[in-house]
Amino acid sequence: MAPNLRLSLTIFTIGFAIEAGVNAYDILTGSSKGTTGEVLFIIGVVATLFGVTFLTIGRHEWNELHKQRVHHAHLTFLVTVLLALAAAGPVAYYVYMSALALPTWLAYEVGAAVGASLFFSFVLYAIIVYHLLGTTGRAILIAALVAAVPVVGVVGFHIAGALPTYLATVRSSPTKLAALIEPVATYLSYMFLAYGLFAVAYIDAHRRVARGLEPPGAEGAATSIPARPS
Repeated sequence: MAPNLRLSLTIFTIGFAIEAGVNAYDILTGSSKGTTGEVLFIIGVVATLFGVTFLTIGRHEWNELHKQRVHHAHLTFLVTVLLALAAAGPVAYYVYMSALALPTWLAYEVGAAVGASLFFSFVLYAIIVYHLLGTTGRAILIAALVAAVPVVGVVGFHIAGALPTYLATVRSSPTKLAALIEPVATYLSYMFLAYGLFAVAYIDAHRRVARGLEPPGAEGAATSIPARPS
């Protein structure tokens, strides 16, 4: 019954739940500082990495369910990486070329690229499980993406406006940069809703995989999810 896929879904769910909890805690306490928060954040990141690892190990189990989704996932991952490079490239160049001033339009390009890269990473999470869900699970998944939109928008806009200050700080006093980017962490705390909804959707996907169900209208539908070939 697709053991690696189920394990991957479980680990992703744990990661999303931790991220949602940490973000909600940050909002309630008004702080993203503290050893506990940092440890929980690291646990969430590690859970995501483990989820990707087991998804990769058992990718044939996922591929068998909907091959078209595999193409979509690869394309989405590529777009996410390219957007991240579009943000990192200009920053690295203007840090190195310290005598040059960053054009305003390029600051907004970097901010937009950061926001879009964050959003497409969520789209990738959605693609991983969309074909495993029923109508309700898919609605929850879409709601999670909708909840992420205003947050990534605000983050991108803030980065665009503050980027010249960030660059100047990196060039002169890199140790002060962490304090300057705290507002970004505060904005990202509002991802708690998106992470929480993703956790619910992934729980539903795990339940359906465990029961061997196909979503309504699945292409090339079989009555159950294929078992791992021997």
